[in-house]
Amino acid sequence: MKTRRMKRGTRGLCGIAAACWLALGVSAAEPETGPRLTDAQFFARIDTERPGLADVKAAATRADWTAAKRAFAQHLRTRTSPSWTFDPRRAGADKKARVSPRAEAALQHRLSSIGIEWAFGETIDWAFNPTAQPGSKWPRNHEWTWQLSRHPMWLDLGRAFYAVGDEKYAAEFVAQLKSWVRACPVPVKKPDNRAFSRWRTIEAGIRAGTVWPEVYHRFLTARAFDDDAITLFVKSYVEHAEYLMAFKTTGNWLTMEANGLYHVGALFPEFKDAARWRATALERLTAELDIQVYPDGAQIELAPGYHGVSVQNFLGPVNLVPLTGCAVPDAYIAKMERMFDYFLYSMQPTRQTPALNDSGAGGVERWMQAGATLFPHREDFRWVATRGKEGLPPAPTSYRFPYAGQFILRGGWDRQDLWLCMDGGPFGYGHQHEDKLGVTLTAFGKPLLVEGGVYTYDASAWRRYVLSSRAHNLVRVDGQDQCRRKSPRDTYVVKEPEPCVWEQHATFDHAAAVFEEGWGTNAARIVRHTRHVFFVKPDLFVIADELEALDGQPHLYETLFHFDAPDVRVDGLQVATLGEGPSLSVAAFGADGVSVVKGQTEPVVQGWLPDSSAGYGGVRPIPTAIYRKQAAGTVRQLYALVPAAGAPAMPVAALSMDESVLTVTRKEGVQTRHAFSRNFTR
Repeated sequence: MKTRRMKRGTRGLCGIAAACWLALGVSAAEPETGPRLTDAQFFARIDTERPGLADVKAAATRADWTAAKRAFAQHLRTRTSPSWTFDPRRAGADKKARVSPRAEAALQHRLSSIGIEWAFGETIDWAFNPTAQPGSKWPRNHEWTWQLSRHPMWLDLGRAFYAVGDEKYAAEFVAQLKSWVRACPVPVKKPDNRAFSRWRTIEAGIRAGTVWPEVYHRFLTARAFDDDAITLFVKSYVEHAEYLMAFKTTGNWLTMEANGLYHVGALFPEFKDAARWRATALERLTAELDIQVYPDGAQIELAPGYHGVSVQNFLGPVNLVPLTGCAVPDAYIAKMERMFDYFLYSMQPTRQTPALNDSGAGGVERWMQAGATLFPHREDFRWVATRGKEGLPPAPTSYRFPYAGQFILRGGWDRQDLWLCMDGGPFGYGHQHEDKLGVTLTAFGKPLLVEGGVYTYDASAWRRYVLSSRAHNLVRVDGQDQCRRKSPRDTYVVKEPEPCVWEQHATFDHAAAVFEEGWGTNAARIVRHTRHVFFVKPDLFVIADELEALDGQPHLYETLFHFDAPDVRVDGLQVATLGEGPSLSVAAFGADGVSVVKGQTEPVVQGWLPDSSAGYGGVRPIPTAIYRKQAAGTVRQLYALVPAAGAPAMPVAALSMDESVLTVTRKEGVQTRHAFSRNFTR
């Protein structure tokens, strides 16, 4: 299937758009309240010839909607297929279970979104956003409204009811359900992806594919979830399906939309269009496995966290097979193997993903468990999934992702082994940072060199900092950041790998990539930066930066290293971390000087790391070494990075590099020469 890409700002429409709604009997008028489907329209969508629906048919034929709702709700309560991951009929079995404080807060209309709680009082205003109010103590953040309508509080209420069987949780859920459906009618003429919308297509997909299925099954046996409430829920669920059929976007959004659409069709086969919903969703997901996933397995947004989001949604139909009996083609599953390869070969020794772009370090083992189940021939997947108890460790250590442009230099697969990642690839389709040629480093079970990571999606100076080159381990020019964000979005996805150097030898591994897309807000192409990274086995890394002035002018080069440590010690051009546990030492050869910044807010934000444990918008100060070099022409600067299991150690006395040889001189007098290639290939 050929899929036309749209800019996210326009949220491309499927060709049927509003005409779909009109054809299905939904008024094009925009009523103030939902649901839009009348009882007659809703029951007309049900295939009443299916087994178990004779009473629904009889009642609908005589337009007795009360009886039709009663019969339909009874059918749903008693059917055994499709099933769910737990038995709805066991609700209330654990009277002594601890109920989440979030459930108690939901009873009181104290609702949380993106880590910010707001007390609504008697009536919930689903369009309200506390961050947008005059005098708000929080920066304006549209995510609060959007994510509130993903309904996490209904999960809390549902899990509380299922555990202890207290009807107060069910009654509150039904009240909120009625309130939300009434206040948030489904858009008809076009998708609503604006600020403060409750019907962004991504929210509709998340609700339909993750939250609402669980909530429905949690409350299925509750008295408060009566015939009218069940019908209202399913009526809105059908509106979700028809909305997602009519409107779709791109990127990880589309995977969530399609997964949600598939869930409606799989969980409610009673509807005439259920098979069409499933088929369309699977068609979209199948196409996106080729559109969104590079041949090397990386998802085009190049943010490992969103890679996981996409995998989760691609897995949605697969996970439903044993619950619904809806088949998924083997070819569809086979296409996913490369995505698990990405998790495997990129993972840190701590069994976490790299914290690249808008991603923290997420766990990999659960993905490998899924991969080992889907692909039983993969001994390496099983090795990670079982923590080495079964299977075999991966054969390669260091690894290159050609299309993602990410290079992993690895000492081995044990938790204590050395690991470095350099991002030398394209900008990424979404959630990207200005971080080309940035590096991160983990060793001895601890992150030692870190960068921007993920921060809440607001308009604050902190968010701008995390996106900027200042938050990454790279080179800035004349106080300016990289500037790729202004290039056309369609250039963010590459059709072939960018040129690089990649070689592996017995004594060293070597990767090299180039940044020349421009610096500063005008993206001036004043300098070409080539970064070489060497893993000199078994104990150290060398970074060699070659900076060529394209304008013939002298420039100030600042090379940044962000340490995940309480503090550092500076000795000349050597910086070493302090504190207990593993350490990192960095020594520069060729720099003019070095300074350390920690927790700075003026004149610019510098020396911070996002910290979700500190609550909404949490950050913590970290020491950041800034090496400086003022020069004209072509400049070469070298850095030795040496992790240690305990106290800092710097065994390197000197580094030098010519056109083809890196020379490492150790303090005991041993000198090693490593002949490397400059052959840039794709």
